[in-house]
Parts: sequence; structure tokens; C-alpha cells
Amino acid sequence: MAAVNGPATVHSEYALLADIVVASEDAIFMDKPHLGFNIVPGDGIQVIYDELLGVNRARYFALTQQQLTSREAERLGLVNEVVAKDVVYIRAMELAEKLAARPQLFLHYTTLALRQRLVARLSAGTALGMALEGLTAADLAYQA
Repeated sequence: MAAVNGPATVHSEYALLADIVVASEDAIFMDKPHLGFNIVPGDGIQVIYDELLGVNRARYFALTQQQLTSREAERLGLVNEVVAKDVVYIRAMELAEKLAARPQLFLHYTTLALRQRLVARLSAGTALGMALEGLTAADLAYQA
């Protein structure tokens, strides 16, 4: 469960890894640091946004530092619900409590089944991505 109550501009993909994402009306989603510092976005963000937005939208997102409002994120399928800022945590807790009332074995195996594709993609995509990110970060440090 994720409750996003404002700008998510650094590692916004962490919130999007949640099974359910509730965002406030003023939330935005962006990848500010990678393009800003000329570092390859290879630490998982490239996989998550590719999965959620599709290949072409994800490339555009990464290469332009696109900001997605919570309404745009909901329309594109990144966010499940958009609510007023003062109730984002309340709504997330309502959903979490509803799920928590289910049998633990059911919850564990359901989330395992629902996440298997994403886990496989992250496993396959982050090794090379992290290497490329490290090389560009090292080059940046060397030139400083």
C-alpha cells in the first residue's frame, strides 16, 4: 500500500511498486535526478516505468524529465485512486485494513502471483542498468 501525498521526484518508482497506490490531488511523479545529473536511470526506475507506461511513454518520461500529475498518473494506470490531500492516508489505511483482514496465506500467495512478472523484469533489468548508472556517475565524478 502506498500513500503519495505530494511530489515524488526522486525514486518515484518505489511508491509505484506497491500493490495499491493512493495519491493526493497535488502529487506529481517524475524522475528529476538522473537526467538532471546526466546519469543513466538504471536502478530500477527504467523497468518500473516501462512496465507501467509502456516502452515509448517510458522513454519519453525518462528523456524529458516529464512530470505526471496525479490525475495523469491515474489515467495512465500508475495510480489507483486520487483523493484530497487531507484524506490520502485515511483512504490508504482503509484499503490496507480491508486487505489485512484476509487470511495471511491468501495475501502472501496472491501478492506473490501478482508480482512475479515485475520481480522477473526487475531482476533482469537492474544488473545492466546499475552498471551503466555507475559508469556515468563515475565519469561525472572523474570530470569534477
